[in-house]
Amino acid sequence: MREEQSVDDAALDPAAMLALVQREQLEMPRRIARQIPWILLAWGIAWLVGFGMLWLIDGAKPVFSVPLVVSAIVFVAVQGAAVAVSAIIGSRAQRGFRSSPAAAFTGTVYGITASAAFFSMWVFAAGLQANGMDKNLQTIFFPTAMGIVIAILYSIAGAIWHAIPAIVMGAGILVVSLIAPFFGYPNHYLFLAIAGGAVFFGGSISVAIYARGSSGR
Repeated sequence: MREEQSVDDAALDPAAMLALVQREQLEMPRRIARQIPWILLAWGIAWLVGFGMLWLIDGAKPVFSVPLVVSAIVFVAVQGAAVAVSAIIGSRAQRGFRSSPAAAFTGTVYGITASAAFFSMWVFAAGLQANGMDKNLQTIFFPTAMGIVIAILYSIAGAIWHAIPAIVMGAGILVVSLIAPFFGYPNHYLFLAIAGGAVFFGGSISVAIYARGSSGR
């Protein structure tokens, strides 16, 4: 009887309950942090392979060349695969955790904003095309604009969720995206493949080290 009472008292102990809540709050970011390296690895591969294939359209001539259709299909496929990997891993990492209304609101608004940003980029590009932007400029505008949008989204995410690695990655992607146009077509694709992929690979390694260190505390 005394043992049951002591168990009940422990269960109702405010300090114990607070400690439990704090552990749960810490476990969520730790669990997500352990999965993020795989997401960044997927995006690193997507940039390396995708932009590498676009460079092979004209970059290795006359020795070797990949047809435009093949390169475009591979680029879209690897980008789509990275999106799928991000969605699957992200949903698994959050399984079992109930999000607060404030966090749910922030996540929803961020997701809508990200979609709106990419849609706006494509509409802006369509407007430039309607006003005579030639194909050479299009090949430079699209990856640069995409990189700038991604960089801004990473930085905003880092500010919202207090994630310094995301801010650093945003800065890295922004720098790579702004330097790439100066290489000109088609070498800007090669620069995006190597330098952009390196940013994601470096982010994957750094976040993995951070996650391992935080889980050991």
